[in-house]
Amino acid sequence: MTRIHEGQWPDYTYIVPQIYTKAKVRLIGLGNYAPKCSITNEFFAHISTQLGDPRKADDLERVTGLVTRHVRASTIALCRTMAGADAPGLLEDPDAPADETLVDMAVVAAQRALASAGRDASEIDTIIGASSSDNDGFPTVAGMVQMRLGLKPIRATMLKGACACQTEAFQVCAEVLSASSAKLLLLVTAEGLLPNIMNVLDWKTSSLFGEGASAYLLERSDEDTYVINGADANQASSLFYQTPLRKDVIEMAEVDTKIRQLYREGKGKELNQLLSQYMVGYTKMNGKEVYREAPRAMAEAVDALCRHAALAHDELAYIVPHQANSRITRRLGELLINDYGWPTTTMAKLVDNFRYYGNLSNASIATALVELLRQGRLHPGQWLALPAVGGGMNYGCWLLRYQGLKYPEVILNYK
Repeated sequence: MTRIHEGQWPDYTYIVPQIYTKAKVRLIGLGNYAPKCSITNEFFAHISTQLGDPRKADDLERVTGLVTRHVRASTIALCRTMAGADAPGLLEDPDAPADETLVDMAVVAAQRALASAGRDASEIDTIIGASSSDNDGFPTVAGMVQMRLGLKPIRATMLKGACACQTEAFQVCAEVLSASSAKLLLLVTAEGLLPNIMNVLDWKTSSLFGEGASAYLLERSDEDTYVINGADANQASSLFYQTPLRKDVIEMAEVDTKIRQLYREGKGKELNQLLSQYMVGYTKMNGKEVYREAPRAMAEAVDALCRHAALAHDELAYIVPHQANSRITRRLGELLINDYGWPTTTMAKLVDNFRYYGNLSNASIATALVELLRQGRLHPGQWLALPAVGGGMNYGCWLLRYQGLKYPEVILNYK
């Protein structure tokens, strides 16, 4: 692919191609963490049936491609409280910590990333964190990870937003390292969307999400990497939620009580009306708009960066997108082929591990990379495109050449 100069770019809807970062940054450490408990489609099929809109587990798998999702023990307890103690599809693990937090998960992922690189936590001089579901104002996940790793008071910056915070974080990391204000940078993410920002009984949304954490260890290198991001608030209504404020607590408690009453009475229409009326604290998703717009934003980001890098289509080994939905991932490939002239072999480059994890928001790309490594498909020298899109609407991509890990067996040994 030859580079397209200014004024010769495709007619992108979302990406402004001239606003990007080119930096010399290398990924040297990678880690993720998946909680021990899980929820199968039987649970959400049970909820839909109770609310008068019956679905079978196979129906949910066919529409989303999702079979199960990892969650914490506390999320299982919440699901039983909301849907009934006899609700099916809630698989507990006796070894799962009862009070596991987002910070707990982030610390484990960070330790694994350090181990995979053979580096010590004391070498880290900057931490960038990202989360869509961290409900604590402060201290942040990034700050708590800094403390839990026993680091001195270094820079610890937190990005809070939707699922494209991970690509925004990639760009922040690249710019920090390029400015030489850090030598070894830790990027951590941790997500618990199901209990933190949505109502479990809103099954059309809550059934898509899992929980987990991820971490990247980055340093400067001799090779170029490329990152681009953008935002379009005109599409904010595709996926949005409001964070509860202290003054809303009593109102939220009253609404929650009413929602649970309507669930017990099997009044699905009334329950959905209530969820739509009281948005404070709950995510709401417009599935049709997300499917229409999200793949295009990611496709444009991938195409633009490959053009900046003058990277031929066959030189790109994998496109590892944010794992929002298997249908969205397939649509991303179709748009690259049909709208931007990519070869049909592009479909084979798409990485999809949504089936067993669900949407992990900002922890999704790292988890997909770990799965690639475990499958023996990720090798040094391969070019990777890591696009993401999230509510707001925000979107972006990181294009890098994977150089391998010093101790990849660390990743392979963790389940």
